[in-house]
Amino acid sequence: MVSLWDVLERSQTGPLMKEEEFGTEFFPTKIREIVAEHGIKYNPEEPVMTDLSMADEVFEAGLELLLEVGLYNKDTKRIVKFTEEEIKEVLATRKREFILGEGNDQITLSLRGPEDKKPPKTVFPAGMVTSNTELYKAYVLSAAMEPTADGLVALPLMGIGDLKPTTGTPSETLLGLTEGLIMREAAIRVGRPGMYLGIPMSVSSAKAVMGSFHPAGYTRYNCMCPVHIIQDMRIDYDRLNLTFFAQQNHIKPWISSCPTMYAYISGPEEAAVEGIAHVLGMMTYSGGSFAQAMSATVDGRYEGRDVFWANSAQALAAERKIRVPWICYGSGVTGQLGDEVSFYSIAATVITNTISGMEGMWLTGAVPGIEGRWGGELARAAAGIKVSDGVEIVKELLGKYEDKAKVGMPEEDHILKRYDMKTLKPDKEYIELYSKMKRELQDMGLDYEAW
Repeated sequence: MVSLWDVLERSQTGPLMKEEEFGTEFFPTKIREIVAEHGIKYNPEEPVMTDLSMADEVFEAGLELLLEVGLYNKDTKRIVKFTEEEIKEVLATRKREFILGEGNDQITLSLRGPEDKKPPKTVFPAGMVTSNTELYKAYVLSAAMEPTADGLVALPLMGIGDLKPTTGTPSETLLGLTEGLIMREAAIRVGRPGMYLGIPMSVSSAKAVMGSFHPAGYTRYNCMCPVHIIQDMRIDYDRLNLTFFAQQNHIKPWISSCPTMYAYISGPEEAAVEGIAHVLGMMTYSGGSFAQAMSATVDGRYEGRDVFWANSAQALAAERKIRVPWICYGSGVTGQLGDEVSFYSIAATVITNTISGMEGMWLTGAVPGIEGRWGGELARAAAGIKVSDGVEIVKELLGKYEDKAKVGMPEEDHILKRYDMKTLKPDKEYIELYSKMKRELQDMGLDYEAW
């Protein structure tokens, strides 16, 4: 079976091509041709892709894209090629369950379908884009204490007080260690020491990712090692170094894809196909049996009808043909917190993911914890509903918020304005908004036993 060592060897012997030619001519032309050949078409009036035959075409197109284009190694300027037999063998040998965390706090991602009554697992965002470590800790703790948090994933810590880390230096590694220690401390404090804690999110260099693992912070049990593709169908030696590090330390590889629409690819049809190709390609060198696959737009949107279509299309394709635990982005409009737009957009995202048969979500809801709670409860409320009913709810939600959505950066002091910092509980207005949103979703046909 094809392995890390095969990908390394092919990175040194495969066909040569200039990166500019690969990224601006070869890859965009091929994906456009393949999508057209398979008749994959996006209908903006249908934000959730539910057509099973089209889902199969998305998978076949993704497989064809990987076979035609390969993976481009940025360090060697060579293309790593695969055969169809190799990819099918990889798929046939994947595990169908995935365990994260340890002890009483471990969770199992197991296969589910679009109308499965088993809810997807919900991993909450924790932290805030800030250098204020005390403020960061408050955000993390507000998420950790929520009962529907099946795990946590950090938001990027930008510094440690006045220390501004430099990529590739010990200061970046210290940043990763600090993030992991804060996350672990919060898990211990709420009585869930074995909780799944995502991936190192504040660091980018391979050496800092590796250095972020520590017995008191991120470990092989509570954290995964990112080995994901950098951009459109491209890898480098660091992806392979991280894979080797993960293998030698028994750390599960984090396979992740996020095609960016309206840059070198056009719309959601190409995003869905590229996402499938990415996951298949990453499985060859990582040996992973898990995938995080989402989409975004060049202007920074991670939700909306085009994004929902792309995410649901590749999830449905994977549910039918790849058969590994599959998760996706579970949040709303980037930067909007504490208002109806945030709650409506989180609801639309979570319901789309749940009715598309995904096994889990990361960054579910938003920060602080009450918005994570909203996402976690909605995933449970939407599990088991008819796909057609879920689609109608998503359409209704889009009508309530999409013309009011404003992508931006969140205010880092949001929690100071909306939470009691002594009890770390939301204020009266936040609770009232949350209660109002619950009633609205109940009127739409959803319910959760704790409501």
